[in-house]
This record gives sequence, structure tokens and C-alpha cells, in this order.
Amino acid sequence: MTDTQQTTPTTEPGTTAVAKPRRTTAHTAAQLQTALGWNQAQFGRAVAAGVIPPCDMKTPRWSGSTVDDLVARRNELAVMIPDLLDDSQLMGVLDLSFGDWRRAREAGLIPDPARPPYWTRTQADALTEHASQLRGQIPPQPLGARRCAELLAELTGLQVDQADIGDLAKRGLASVVDDYKGWPLYDVAALRAIPGDAERLAVLTEVVAERLAWLASSLTMREAADVLGWREFDLECVATERHLKPGRFDRYARTDIAALAEDEDLMEQVRRDQLLGPEQAAEHAEMRRRDFDYCVAAGWVSPTTYVEREVGRRKTVDVPLYAVGDIEDMLLIEGVDWEAVRAVKPGEVSPLREHTRLPISRAQAVRGFCAQLSADYSVEVWPHWWNAGDRWEIDWEYREDGHPTKTEVAAALAAHPGAAQHADRITLSTEVGEVIRWARSALRPGRAVVLDTETTGLDGVVIEIAVLDAATGETLLDTLVNPGPVPVEPGARAVHGITDAELAAAPSWEEVAPAFLAAIRGRHAPAYNAPFDAGRILTTHSMAGLDVTELPRPDHWWCLMQARSVWARVGYWLPLGGGHRALGDARDAHKPLHAIASPIAR
Repeated sequence: MTDTQQTTPTTEPGTTAVAKPRRTTAHTAAQLQTALGWNQAQFGRAVAAGVIPPCDMKTPRWSGSTVDDLVARRNELAVMIPDLLDDSQLMGVLDLSFGDWRRAREAGLIPDPARPPYWTRTQADALTEHASQLRGQIPPQPLGARRCAELLAELTGLQVDQADIGDLAKRGLASVVDDYKGWPLYDVAALRAIPGDAERLAVLTEVVAERLAWLASSLTMREAADVLGWREFDLECVATERHLKPGRFDRYARTDIAALAEDEDLMEQVRRDQLLGPEQAAEHAEMRRRDFDYCVAAGWVSPTTYVEREVGRRKTVDVPLYAVGDIEDMLLIEGVDWEAVRAVKPGEVSPLREHTRLPISRAQAVRGFCAQLSADYSVEVWPHWWNAGDRWEIDWEYREDGHPTKTEVAAALAAHPGAAQHADRITLSTEVGEVIRWARSALRPGRAVVLDTETTGLDGVVIEIAVLDAATGETLLDTLVNPGPVPVEPGARAVHGITDAELAAAPSWEEVAPAFLAAIRGRHAPAYNAPFDAGRILTTHSMAGLDVTELPRPDHWWCLMQARSVWARVGYWLPLGGGHRALGDARDAHKPLHAIASPIAR
């Protein structure tokens, strides 16, 4: 017995009392359908035909007692369900597509269902009897302008375009009856009637002729600009100034374009106003780009405006544009041997040097400042051009006395006649410089060691360790280490390949620790993944019961992997590429330490 039923004893003559379950909760339509054991189609038709009474509760649902009564009469009720058809079944009987069905319903050719949403068999038989006639009365599928134009072109032989359909709609010969994604759909029946109606056909012929005549007497923006020898931008500007507007299809009348071409003053002004970039300007003046730069430096020609251009990724530059008229006026300046300028060959000194000097570039100014700073303080200076940020980064070596400081370098930059004007695009003292100085410090004799370890696993203990003198590369320690009860994980063994047999004969960490501590005492400890090596050594030392305060302090560990990424100016870790044995990896880690300490100024 479920929680929705209760037992009511019943007694019939000659029998004992039998418990009959009674429902105590109301049923939804889906629950009632399940209780009756009917499919959805049976239940829907029973409801539509009134075989199932209306809901007797407000929810709307049927009460438990009503459900019991209906279930008890289910066979009787099933016989009472009439033969009804839904829309998909009636479509099949009438052999209609969904589109034809929808248009037939909209046209009133198919009556409303007698028992919504179902049609009776009587209705279906009446419609089937005249199905062929019904199909002939269904309005045709509405079409878009392009398809309608193709249809009319086929029926009339005229060059009908989709633009003509819109004109026909304005003149009442086509009507929009639907839309698809915002595009109008037209009544095809009305269009099909046009060829058989002389008056309507004449209108269509006139519409097509007017469009073709306009196309023949007009030009697109591109065509008009080509006729004038202008850019489209020039034509747009002149058209705006003279209130010249395009007609249909954004086309300009040929007569209007011809009038512009006949205006000699306008043609000359537009030609002189055309803008050229530096390379194009030099070509127009028939001289080298460097000679044109001298002309700009002398003030003989100046940019009319600037245009922003993208260079690489996320970087833009302002490109100067020069007016053709200004360039030609420059060539009329007296006292300049323009023929000699045009005759100079690549690599030769420009004749224009006697008139002016070219301003130094930002790169020249920065490099000149760096050279002066290096000479003044007797230190190396490392300039670097950061293209993406359009900035120069300047780092330098500190002397033993700590000079030059950043404040001193900033003051020197402000006082430099060439670089000072670019100070807002120069960054002093970067993280790269700190890494370079750090690496140089590590290579001083007795200052640091380079080490590497192999372990039982990522969270395991040391099973091999190698220590090199950072300055000389000499091997100070190279040994396997017996991990005792700690097993080597399969993943770790797959990397380094150290076997249990090799480790069984190796010394314990208690035996190795004195040599390790002696090798690193008083030194910094660069490692390619310092946090890992430091952590595994600390764990191994602690598990051996040794004093962890003997190990290098946290600030004595240097991560070569992080330093290398900073030095290379990349946002990810670079792989070492070693053989995954302690001595080989330590030697491979020693190489980038030397590379970092030997920067190339760029």
C-alpha cells in the first residue's frame, strides 16, 4: 500500500471481506493517463470528446475518488473514445506539406476542429472527398524578392531584378504577405497574374526600363572615383561640400561626375590636397627617403596630419602624411640644387647636409646616453628595446660602492640633451637587471654552488644529489643516496631510471649530509627548480633526524628557472633539457647561469 492509498474493506455475499485500495491524493493529467494505462493520443482524444470529465478540483486535478471511478471503468471508457484526427494526421490524409497546411488554414480552406484540437472523422472524410480541389485553392508559397524576380524574368523574358519587386509593391502590383528573418515575402499569385494583364505588364516593363536606364547613366562610388582619378575619400569630401548626393543604389549620375571633371580648379585642388606617407612623398619628389627626411628637418615641408597605423601586435605608430601641393611647392625653393639631390646614389652623402642636420632618432639618443653613463661610472649598461610596449629599458651594473644609484641615473637622463626628450618612454632598472646582477654575483669565486637532486617522487626524499662550484664548474659532490624505507614511485623511476639495486649499495643521507653541508657552507645555492630541491632536501634531512638549521636559509636559495624566464622576457618556464640525473642536470643548469650573466645589449 502506497502513501496515496488507503484500504476500504468490502464484503459480497458468500465471500470474506477484501481490502480494496482507495486513492487519497489528487491526480494531474499525466498521472491520470498513467493510472488508466492509456497512451497520450488516447488520453487527449478522451478529454477532447468529453469521455474524461472536467477536473473536479481547483488545482486543476482530479480527486482520488474520481480517479478510482475512471480506472474502474477504463475499458468502458476506451470504447467511447471517438475516432479523432490531430493536425499532423489530417495533413497526411490530405497529402499536404506543413507550408501548404499553414496557408490552407490561414485562407480558411480547412475549418476549425470540431473537438479542439482534433477534427472528427466526419470532417476528415468531407475534406478528403474534395482534397484535390482544396490543394488547388491553396495560395502559393510566398517568395523573397530575388526568387520573385527570377520567376517574373522567366514568365516575361524581361531583365527583372529584385529591386524591381519593391517598386512593384509601391505601385500596388505586389504585396507583402509574410516575412523571413526580417526580409519581406511576396504574394506569388499576384505576380503570376502580371504577364496575363496587359496593363500590369506595361507597368513592370516600365519599372525594369527605368532601372536599366539609371544604371546606364550612373556610376558607383568606385567607378566615379576612377573616372576622376581620385580616391573614394576625395569624392566623398567634394560631394559633401557641393551637396552632391547619390541616387538609387548609392550611384552618382554620370552628368554630375562629368561636371566635376570639367572643373579644372577643383581637379587641381583635389590633386594638390592628396596625402602621401613619407615613402610615397619621397617617391613623388623623385628623391631618396633619407633626402626627404632632410627636407622635413629643414622645415621646407611639414606633415598635414597623422594617421595611426598598427605595427605588430597591440602596438600603433603615428605616420605623418604630406600634401602633394606642399611637396611640389618645396621643390620650387631657390638655392637648392634639386637635380643634384635627385642624382645622388644610395649610400652617398646627401647634398642637403649643407642646409641642415637630421635629428637623432630615439634609439640613437638612448644608446648615446647609455654610452655616456657607462663611461662616467665605468660600468656596463644594458639597454633593451621592448617593441610591444614601445619603450626602452635600461639596466646597469653596480660598482662595489653601490653607484650609480637609480636616482643618479635618472638625474643623468634628465640632463642628457638627446635622451631627456624621450624619458617618458624609458624605464630605468628592471627585474631583468636584477637577475643579471644576481647571476654575476653567483659566479664570483666561493660565492655560490649549483645543485640538483633526484628523488623518490614529487613529495619524496633525495636519492641522488650533485653540487658544482658555480664559479669554476668543479664537481664538489655527486652521489646516490639510499632512501631507506621510502620506496621510489614508478613515475619518478620512469624519469631518472635509478634502480633499487643501485640505491641499496648507496650511502644513507646521514652519511652524505656532512659532505653536502661542507660543499654549500657559506654559499648561495642556485638550482633550476629551487623550491623543489630545497623542499626535498629539507624533508630528507628532517626524516634523518638531523638539525635542519644547518641547511641554507631560504634567502640563500635561487631559482635559476624563474631567473632564466625573467632574463628571456617570457611569461612561462623554459625547459632545461637535461638527462634527469643529478650531475648532468646540475651541469645543464650551470649553462643558463653563465648566459644570464653575459647580457647582450639590444
